[in-house]
Amino acid sequence: MVQKKILNLTGVLKKVLYSNTENGYCIAVLENDQKICGNYFDTDLKKLVGEEIIMTGDWTTHKKYGAQFEFITLEIQEAELYFFLTKIVKGVGKAVAKALLEKYSEEELVDILDNDPNKLLNEKGIKEKKLTTIINSWQKFKHMRELGSYLSKYGVTSNLITKIFEVFGAVENMVDKIEENPYILTNIKGIGFKKADEIAQAIGIDKKSQFRISACLNFILNEYCNSNGNSSIGKKKIFMLLDDALGFEKENELYQNTINHMVRHSEIFKTSQHRYAPSMLYNAEKKIIEFFEKRQKSPKHIIVNDFDQWLEKKEKTIGFTLSTEQKKAVSLINDGNNTLMLVGYAGTGKSTSSRALLELLEEVYGYDEIHCIALSGIASQRISDTTGYKSSTIQSLLLSSKEKDYLEYKVVLLDEASMVNSTMFYQIVSKIKDDTIFIIVGDDGQLPAIGAGDILADAMKFELSPVCKLTKIYRQNEHQAIATIANDIRCGQVPKFKEKYDDFKFADVSIDNYYSNKAAMGANEFSNIREDNTDKILSSILNISSDYLKEAYNLIKQKNISKFLTLFQVITPMKGGILGVENLNKHLQNLFNSNRGKSVKSRLYEYKVADKVIHIKNTNMKAQTMNMYREGSIDFLEKRIFNGQLGMIIKLDFDEAKAIVLYPNDDIVVFYDFDELQNLISLAYCLTIHKTQGMEYDTALIPMTFSHFIMHNTKLLYTAITRAKNMCYVVGEEEAFTTACKRIETTKRETVIQDLLG
Repeated sequence: MVQKKILNLTGVLKKVLYSNTENGYCIAVLENDQKICGNYFDTDLKKLVGEEIIMTGDWTTHKKYGAQFEFITLEIQEAELYFFLTKIVKGVGKAVAKALLEKYSEEELVDILDNDPNKLLNEKGIKEKKLTTIINSWQKFKHMRELGSYLSKYGVTSNLITKIFEVFGAVENMVDKIEENPYILTNIKGIGFKKADEIAQAIGIDKKSQFRISACLNFILNEYCNSNGNSSIGKKKIFMLLDDALGFEKENELYQNTINHMVRHSEIFKTSQHRYAPSMLYNAEKKIIEFFEKRQKSPKHIIVNDFDQWLEKKEKTIGFTLSTEQKKAVSLINDGNNTLMLVGYAGTGKSTSSRALLELLEEVYGYDEIHCIALSGIASQRISDTTGYKSSTIQSLLLSSKEKDYLEYKVVLLDEASMVNSTMFYQIVSKIKDDTIFIIVGDDGQLPAIGAGDILADAMKFELSPVCKLTKIYRQNEHQAIATIANDIRCGQVPKFKEKYDDFKFADVSIDNYYSNKAAMGANEFSNIREDNTDKILSSILNISSDYLKEAYNLIKQKNISKFLTLFQVITPMKGGILGVENLNKHLQNLFNSNRGKSVKSRLYEYKVADKVIHIKNTNMKAQTMNMYREGSIDFLEKRIFNGQLGMIIKLDFDEAKAIVLYPNDDIVVFYDFDELQNLISLAYCLTIHKTQGMEYDTALIPMTFSHFIMHNTKLLYTAITRAKNMCYVVGEEEAFTTACKRIETTKRETVIQDLLG
């Protein structure tokens, strides 16, 4: 076997020909026209243009680019610290960096930055605020560089190195911790067991060690549960997943020994004879059962003695008459039940019933003791608008009550409960006092929660609390059809979708004789026809969307950003393809945002002022209230910003390299570093159906194509159509739509609650 030579090459970097942000791989050319290639993770290689660099590696021949020097390491030849201080570490300009390096050696300056940074306050041009920026940036750079040097040997990309740093932060001795247990890296989205295991194998961890198998079991349990919505898994499935991940074949005895060890140490739990669950999900769902069972045993106290007389009087003041079903909901609370599940499909009057319930309870507890919660800011605003009571997102209420044992309210109403997974539901109920009235409102026809568990369905199935099921659909007139069309689809029936309605329109862009053409034509010929039809659907979507341009501009001009964000929404099942989220977002951005000012490019999108965006990761962010921002405050808050919050970019600050996003429903302005954009926000002109759960828009538009057929089912379509408040468009292929209407979603989640109570 011929061993590769390690050679040195130096030169001035002239131009970067290719750079992949995902894996750090680049191709560049030196001033003497020599080509170089390799993976570089310290920073964007383009920042090194004009610098003299030294590399180790060897020459290779590429069939397209010819002779190239494939580098293993790449460093700046001289004054490396000066380069990183001026170009990577924020807060240090050229003049300050030059002065510092004239006064101190590189070793002395690194020691000061690490151990005695306040010493730099004696230097000209460095004040406390600037020093804080320098220290924070230096620490981040130093730890990332150390991590990068270590992990790049194992093929970990620069993008993942950044993600690792975001999760673990500036943890001391991070490299030592990874060497001690490389499987901690599986906590990073994008690093699965396989990549962590490669590092573990390189370090020398025994393939059949209980340590390795335990780490794999933990990973597959959590990964499978979160991606499939289950909170427990059967042993047979676990063994199959372990075989696949570990590269073994039926090492069942080894697996069972590991499982027994983990059960003994409460790392996982046995939920029934052959089923197991991760400890977090087991504890959450077991305690949810205990919460409901305890409340069912609570003493009952009637609220209003003459209920019929009170109801008659109340119906006059609220201006509507409750149905028999709605009266039942109110009477269950009046009879002294401290928990109620109010469940109904679209258009069955859940909001009306909620308002009546809360008005009854206000007579006992007072307005300020009642609070509504929902997963999204838009959903929480909607329940407040329809009931008249105070509301917030679940996350913000839990955060504000972090230091308290219990929520301070006497009545808590949870809306859109189908969206709430096991862990979040447990977080809510763990904060609810025994004497607090808890009302759970949901639609069991919608998609279940993102994440593990199926609490709404399980609580109904096992009658964990009194349930009031609303079934009668209310329409103002025969020309309104969103609720009836959605409910027909929920039942697996093709609705009367071609009739003229005020709030629903099917725009037919079909391929003539779809099935006969597909059978008769060659694959390439039919593929071209489908591609052409997809372009027609896209064109139709943009034509309909253009009708909302004027109103969108006016709302922005009037600074009614909250209304702008929910005016018009395109909803599609998939991310990729011509009619997927990513492509539609780019087309819709061109349509809705004609701003010709300077923009910021990320890996996927280009961001401009007035863009509609969505936050995509739960994270703490630097923020201000809207009043603080208007007044030009120099102070900042640290706010938790949650996945799914809708906002608008109100400023791009190129001096500070920050994008400023307004979240009007949360009364907050958030500051994003330009280099954070691709990981934290996305354009939101088009969203996936899962992303819009719990939202409501004045108008929703849904593309319909056989290209998305793998995702089509009744639950998905029902959820999409019920996002529309006043108008719903379905645009595309009639056959795809009618087939989707009949494709009933039959997948059932497997849960700890079912194992324990079934």
